[in-house]
Amino acid sequence: MRLDLARCALLMAVSTAVVALGTACGGSDSPDSVSGCDIQPGTSCQGADLSGAELGGADLSRAVLSDANLEGTNLSGADLSEAKLDGAQMVDADLSDADLTGATLEGATISGANLDNATLCGTIRTDGTTDDSSCPASTDTTQTTDTTSTTDSGGQAAEVTSFTVGELECPSGGGDGTVPVTWATEAATAVRLEVDGTEAESSAPNGSTDVSVPCDGAEHEVSLVPLSDAGAGQPETETVSSA
Repeated sequence: MRLDLARCALLMAVSTAVVALGTACGGSDSPDSVSGCDIQPGTSCQGADLSGAELGGADLSRAVLSDANLEGTNLSGADLSEAKLDGAQMVDADLSDADLTGATLEGATISGANLDNATLCGTIRTDGTTDDSSCPASTDTTQTTDTTSTTDSGGQAAEVTSFTVGELECPSGGGDGTVPVTWATEAATAVRLEVDGTEAESSAPNGSTDVSVPCDGAEHEVSLVPLSDAGAGQPETETVSSA
């Protein structure tokens, strides 16, 4: 009897050690499920609330995340290839190093999102156009230039299609105030917001945000500069008064 108990204790100790070793040496840090949404390729989580979730490195290829709440979600390094993200709320989401190859972002809100080093290839932008700005370079070194057709996706100049600047709201004690700004562009991969010619922030091709403007009794210019691989497009500028 004592021998059997000793064997059980030994087996339990070994099993615990194996589980601990497996946890330490492999696997993803991403959760298996968030708010009832299974974090896996091809998952269908339309309208799911994944705000603030830690999904760095997650494999969400071909996932259906239309109209999902991804505000503040960490998706750095995530595989979002061919994912449906149309209508998703991606405000302040971290998409750095994410793979968005073939993903659909039409109608999504991605204001303030971090897209540093994200792969955009065959990606449908929020305005319905296609972004091929970071497709991997071709590895074909053979002489086929006379028979291979290519598409120049970076030749079209970016332009602003709408730019709305609201009223400047200044605090009662003085200092900087904020002005709401909303915009849409065509053929842009990003935009740069400027106040009096100085960059205030960079953001997605379409979106909205609040821009900080000095409340010093003077007029100030708020500008939107559309950006693409072809360079900076024609900026749009509106004047706000802090008087």
